[in-house]
Amino acid sequence: MKVRLLASAAIAAIATYPAFAQEGAAAPASNATEADGGIQDIIITAQRRSENLQRAAIPVSAVAGDALTKQSITQATDLGKLVPSLQVTQGASNVQIYLRGVGTFGANAFAEQGVAFNLDGVYLSRPAAPAALFYDLERMEVLKGPQGTLYGRNATGGAINLVTAKPKIGETSGFVNAEYGNYNALKGSAAVNLAVGDIAAFRISGQYSKHDGYLSDGYDDEDTQAVRGQFRLDTGDGYNMNIMVDYGHVGGMGSGGTIMPLLGGKGWLGPSDPAVIAAYLATTPTAPVPQIMAKKDGYQNNDYVGVLGTFNADLGFAKLTVIPAWRKTNLNFRSYASSFLIDARENSHQLSLESRLANETDKLKWVLGAYYFDEGVSARQFYNQASNGTRINSELDTASYAVFGQATYSVTDSFRLTGGLRYTSDNKKQITEAHTLPFVGFVPPAFPNFTPIILDLRTDATSDVNFNKTTWKAGVEFDAGPRSLLYATVSTGFKSGILYSALGQNYSAPEELTAYTVGSKNRFLDNKVQFNVEAFYWKYKNQQISHLAPVQVASTPGGPIYGPVFKTENAGAATIYGLEAEAVWQMSRHDRLNVNVQYLRTKYDDLRYQAYSATGPAPVIGCAVTPTTLIGASADARIYNVDCTGRPMPQAPRWSFNAGYERNFELEGGHKIIFAADTRIESARFLSIDYLNLGRQGSYMMSNARLTYETPSGNFSLTAFINNIENEMVFSNSFQSPVKPGLIYNQIRPPRTYGVRGSVRF
Repeated sequence: MKVRLLASAAIAAIATYPAFAQEGAAAPASNATEADGGIQDIIITAQRRSENLQRAAIPVSAVAGDALTKQSITQATDLGKLVPSLQVTQGASNVQIYLRGVGTFGANAFAEQGVAFNLDGVYLSRPAAPAALFYDLERMEVLKGPQGTLYGRNATGGAINLVTAKPKIGETSGFVNAEYGNYNALKGSAAVNLAVGDIAAFRISGQYSKHDGYLSDGYDDEDTQAVRGQFRLDTGDGYNMNIMVDYGHVGGMGSGGTIMPLLGGKGWLGPSDPAVIAAYLATTPTAPVPQIMAKKDGYQNNDYVGVLGTFNADLGFAKLTVIPAWRKTNLNFRSYASSFLIDARENSHQLSLESRLANETDKLKWVLGAYYFDEGVSARQFYNQASNGTRINSELDTASYAVFGQATYSVTDSFRLTGGLRYTSDNKKQITEAHTLPFVGFVPPAFPNFTPIILDLRTDATSDVNFNKTTWKAGVEFDAGPRSLLYATVSTGFKSGILYSALGQNYSAPEELTAYTVGSKNRFLDNKVQFNVEAFYWKYKNQQISHLAPVQVASTPGGPIYGPVFKTENAGAATIYGLEAEAVWQMSRHDRLNVNVQYLRTKYDDLRYQAYSATGPAPVIGCAVTPTTLIGASADARIYNVDCTGRPMPQAPRWSFNAGYERNFELEGGHKIIFAADTRIESARFLSIDYLNLGRQGSYMMSNARLTYETPSGNFSLTAFINNIENEMVFSNSFQSPVKPGLIYNQIRPPRTYGVRGSVRF
């Protein structure tokens, strides 16, 4: 299958060459502009150097910052509608990113992303980190597949790079965007660029975004404020620097979940809605077994602050780049999105330093670098299901070192070879005090008061473990024509082991992924048509999955006692393959059509794990379940083996399709009316490893449209927009109650929203 898939992509790419070659010699694509009616180029830095997106021999998508504004994107969970291979969901205050099925379900202090998230080249480690950042951006880059050479840290499935708009030397300018919509949405962003002589500039930008909750009780709201300041100095003789300081605050009630199957079709019900609470209380086990009831007191009070510098120096033989960065994340939130109470305090700081030497000649492009990362996390987490609970107090430390290098050598003017290597060494430590709190009965006589007895089983977990790995990349690329590129790569990546609270074994092994890619990037018809295609085949080994699982919490003469903890374990090996194609047609100076489609097949070659039942009955899971003899934390508790081998991966729809059309109508005097519409179509996908129909999102179509008036100078525009025209209810995440088997809570993407947006540039 792998050989046929990759060969068919290569044949399809080569088949485009004759049609393109008929154009003869042409100007480089980088000379094209929107003014000549061609497709405008995007310059990216995904390979640690500036290059045309169409000349980068890697699977990468790029979205201009202006497109993020036009789509009203102010938070990471909105990114999925721009890139077909991407699924982004919310787990309490944590963001969960999946790329072609590879990602992390983790939603606690131990969790780390499987798709690296970077801000201006700096890796942000915390799952909550992609917040209060989506404003005044130059572009977003999505690298697909393991990035084990140039990015390294935990980039098993890929990387998302946010690139901020930098200060412009010699220019005083700025913009103000303001938006108002339903759900009392009020969003705004602004930036001011101030020149300081001929060699320096300041840029200050900010964001305000707020709307009422989409759910009936006020959950799924937004309340974000952020500010960013930058200073750039360029002496003009090869020395320049950029220093950035940013602060963000995320408030509001936070994310919510809705009970399934939506109480007879009544959707958008939040966790504390009376109808949801009634359905929850009616599900076995019922009172007098202790029950947890969601309230409207959920909140987020999260703060983010960072300092980042980029220093460049031309040393003659090479360019030196040094990027020191520091970031602090303080989380304080209460959530009921998963059917129970999560109350968390998490304070973390990270310090990183990356240094690179790079140079380019006609024959050789190379980069050598070293990387250091240090992180400390102090967390206080309480997970309360009334008849079962866990309280975890942790001190976590991570230190990571890496050296890396990559080079591209031109064998001929049109044929190049690429090789890269990285060695990474991670050390992780924990000191954790955990309390497992099972309900074991009532104080006698039970009737009439039914006073519950809650045990307190304490676990003191410590870890000091190292994870070392060498990852590599090899590739070839060939210029099949002036605007046609063929490439093939093999790359590897690994994600460091994850700690969890338990006696004895309390960390997972690293996960590894090897990716084979064949692709082609092409421009045709005098730069009016762009067609890119990529075939991929990934082998996933020791996949880390996060779920509520039994871990050893105590030792007794009768054997170890196991309690439920949100654990990350190695439970699967998978095969992933597919095809992604992108087409852009600049039909005229006024008309543009974009189409992007991905076909994705995923299969677990091995997926086995254990599930904990606090009440005894077998867990409700769409896989084979068999009992074990392990002893649970209460008399009723039972532990089961689960085998989901052969199932598809969660968050991996077989088909994803994006299409967009834009039409410019020119009026007298140079005024413009711009109409734009786009749609996303996805086939069905499971949302979790429970593989239940209630936790499955069916196929859907979600569309957006906007109409913009723009002045001749382009300095003022007014837009009316509508998102999710169909008002489609699309589930993004799913979680089964730990104490009520079969009770499912799903999270929902935004309903239909509409409003107006104004923009002023100066």
